[in-house]
Amino acid sequence: MKIFKLFPLACAALMMSACSSDDPSNGVSTGVNDPQYLSVNIVNVGATPSRASEEYENGSADENKISKVRFYFFNGDGTPYLIKAPGADGVTGSGTVNWLEATPGYDDTTSDTPSHVEKITNTVLVINGVQSAAPSAIVAVVNPETVDPAALENNGSMRLSQLRENAVGSTFYKTDAGKVTDFVMSNSVFVNAGSDVCASLVAGHVATSADKAKANPVDLYVERVAAKVTADVDPNAFEKGNGTNWNASQYGTKTAVGKIGAYDVYAVIDGWGLADENGKAKVEKSVNTAWTDAILGITPWTTYDYRRSFWETSVEFNAGTNQPVNHKFNDFKANMKAELYTLPNTPDNKITNVYDNNVTKFLVAATLKYKDEHDNWHLAEICRYNGVMILGVDNLKTQVALTFSKYYTSTDGSNYTQLTKDDITFAEPTTSMKNYQVTPTLAADLTGTKQYYTKASDGSYTPVTKDDVNTAIGENKAEIRTEGKAYYYVPIKHLGTTGNLGEYGVVRNHFYKINLTGLTGFGTPVYNPNTVIDPTVPTYDNTYLAARVQVLQWRIVKQDVSLGK
Repeated sequence: MKIFKLFPLACAALMMSACSSDDPSNGVSTGVNDPQYLSVNIVNVGATPSRASEEYENGSADENKISKVRFYFFNGDGTPYLIKAPGADGVTGSGTVNWLEATPGYDDTTSDTPSHVEKITNTVLVINGVQSAAPSAIVAVVNPETVDPAALENNGSMRLSQLRENAVGSTFYKTDAGKVTDFVMSNSVFVNAGSDVCASLVAGHVATSADKAKANPVDLYVERVAAKVTADVDPNAFEKGNGTNWNASQYGTKTAVGKIGAYDVYAVIDGWGLADENGKAKVEKSVNTAWTDAILGITPWTTYDYRRSFWETSVEFNAGTNQPVNHKFNDFKANMKAELYTLPNTPDNKITNVYDNNVTKFLVAATLKYKDEHDNWHLAEICRYNGVMILGVDNLKTQVALTFSKYYTSTDGSNYTQLTKDDITFAEPTTSMKNYQVTPTLAADLTGTKQYYTKASDGSYTPVTKDDVNTAIGENKAEIRTEGKAYYYVPIKHLGTTGNLGEYGVVRNHFYKINLTGLTGFGTPVYNPNTVIDPTVPTYDNTYLAARVQVLQWRIVKQDVSLGK
């Protein structure tokens, strides 16, 4: 098998055939208590000469960087195999734990391999166990210092089942001044002969000397916990600004996304990002042996040949501990071709409503603009009230005031004025409202002298409270795209065919390449750009985002998307 250098590691030693539970098989006894030697290779999953090259992509130097690898050892029953002493320079661990750590500086790297690709190759581990029997299985965690300390039991010993099920964290890569590095990787998990495989078996690889171990190394297949996403625009649908219509560094639609009155409205991309992200992930991938190609719509969904699988069960959302991670509108700033990283997020059931779900989404932040009859460009501050589209916030305020023309104001009890736009403002969404809505309300009375009245048919005025007026005018909600701000989104598409479980979702070690092919409609309104967005599409609106997604060893998933409902 050709070893590709996308993920430089080769999960150090043993692949237990059934990782979902602790295997009852016994360790191999050496009959002595002398140190034992195990040579390991860290190898990326997935690539063989038979697989189409366009489906995979090598990682960058930062994505492949290995600062340290922790090797966990287990007995045949999944209990920790405790180590007495590291037995080698540059290797730490032992004592009360069942792991050793090795750093790149102590590799025996092949001469023709770049150091940033395979940091740990032909590494020899000296296993000086508490018991005479050799360990049965080994699991590698690459860059363990990145993971939340509690996820790895604060560096204590762990059973295999604990490492698989309880090792849950929120940090699986580091970001410093925009540079992303130190990605956590762990043993690749796949299904073979009806059992999920995660750990590597060491039987037949433990030797009495370093040289003998090097002659028979164990290949450890690993994959990154994180997934990667990038986006670009279709040049047939978008064009860069000329400095008059929009900024020369921005892309805008070539054709109008809609019409307000006599004016064609265009959408200009401010940036993009991810919404409804998962905030947590398991160090080790979880799979279900009951899955089939037909259920997931992925052929094959798992393969022994490539030592990997293409679907997983992600950490579920829970009201108390794990909510979808969302961001402020102003935080969606990624430029086209930028690369973002996110944690696995897969649904439990088929997605039937592509806009109403908790799957990770591709979101585009945009500014709507229109050109007047004099060829001057303006922000399209498109509002909606009582089913009517209105251009401009002042016009919206006027419409609200006219709707409630029965109300009057007076500061002296003798001169009365109908509500005007200056009497109207808007309150941001509450938990009982859809987050794209605002509530019309009375503006603050800075003098504190304003009173409110209704006018009877005989011309007399009856006092009413400010609360009464606010209740009336606040019953019908409004929508405001402040300074033309709106967003479009679509869930990220995976490898599964239409209508199957694996159609939408984000899986670790996959690279999602999104090609934005169009925007339609006015998008979801944004009143306050500093408010966190919970992606929602107005039920009445014809808003669409068109895109195509590619999923890459980084396994590539490609997606063409046209945004708008």
